[in-house]
Amino acid sequence: MGRSRRLRRRYRDDSTLAALMDLPTWLFLGILTVGAILLLAGAVVIDAASGHPNTLLVVLEPLLLVAFFGGLFWLASRERILRRRRLLQASSMYRLWALTPDDMADMATELFRVEGFVVTENKRPDEADGGVDFEIEKAGKTWLVQVKHWRHEVGVDKARELWGLVADEGAAGGVLLGTSGFTAAAREFAEGKDLRLIDGPEFLSLRSQLATIQATDIGDVDPMVSVGFARYLMTIKPPACPTCGKPMVLVTRLVNTAIAYQLWGCKSYPNCKGTRRFAFPYAPNQEWDSVTKTGALNR
Repeated sequence: MGRSRRLRRRYRDDSTLAALMDLPTWLFLGILTVGAILLLAGAVVIDAASGHPNTLLVVLEPLLLVAFFGGLFWLASRERILRRRRLLQASSMYRLWALTPDDMADMATELFRVEGFVVTENKRPDEADGGVDFEIEKAGKTWLVQVKHWRHEVGVDKARELWGLVADEGAAGGVLLGTSGFTAAAREFAEGKDLRLIDGPEFLSLRSQLATIQATDIGDVDPMVSVGFARYLMTIKPPACPTCGKPMVLVTRLVNTAIAYQLWGCKSYPNCKGTRRFAFPYAPNQEWDSVTKTGALNR
C-alpha cells in the first residue's frame, strides 16, 4: 500500500505493560539503571539545595522507581512466558484445537514476536474489534492481523473485510489466520495481494521452523496426540447439533497439559454455537499410548 498510515488507535494497546512485552531485557535494565542514577543525582542536588538533607528520601526515590518498573517488567515477562509455553505445547492440530479463541490469538502474537515483529494488540474485549486482533510491525511497515479460530473454513467475506481495512488505514498488508483453512474463493482473492493466509498446518510449520521453539516432552503420555485417543475417537459417531442439525466435532480445552473439559461443538461455529455434553471422556490406555510420547511426535 502506498498511502500513509492512518491506523485506528482504538484498536491499539499503548500501555506501558504492552510496550514492555516487546522490550529486550538488556535494554530495559539499561534504561532502568540510567533512570535510577539520574533520579538519584537529581534528588541529591535538590536535597543539597534545600538546606534540609533527607537521606531516606534520596535513597527511597530511585528504589521506588526500580520497584515500580521492575514489577511491570516482571508482569510483562510472565505473560510472555505463558504464551511461549502455549506455543511450545501446540505440537499438533489436536493441541491447537484445545486452545480457546483468545489463547489462540495470544499464541499467534508470540509467534510473530519470536519472528522479530513488534506486536501491538487490540485490548478492547468489551467492544467489537473491528476486524483486527493485533498489528505487527517490522522495518517501518505495519500489517493488520485477524485470527479466526473456527471449526470451518474462513470464507472470502472475511478476506475482503480485512483487505478493506488494510486499504482504509494505509497499512502495508494483512495476515488472516484461519485454523481450519480457507475456501477456494478466499485464497483466490488473496492472490497478488499482500494478504497472507495462514491455516492450522502452516501455523504449526512456522512454529516448528523457529530456532527458539524446540521439541520438548510435556508430561508423560500426551492424551491429545496419542494413538489411543485417535482410536477411541474413531469409535464414536459424532452427534447432530441440537440447534442446526449439522455434525458436531469434539472440543477439548486444556489447562497447561491437563484436559480441563470436553464437549461436542457445532462444526459451523461461530455461526452456530450449539453444544452437547461429552458423556464418555477418554481414559489413556497403557497399551495403545505407551509408544506415543509428546516429544516423539514433536520431531
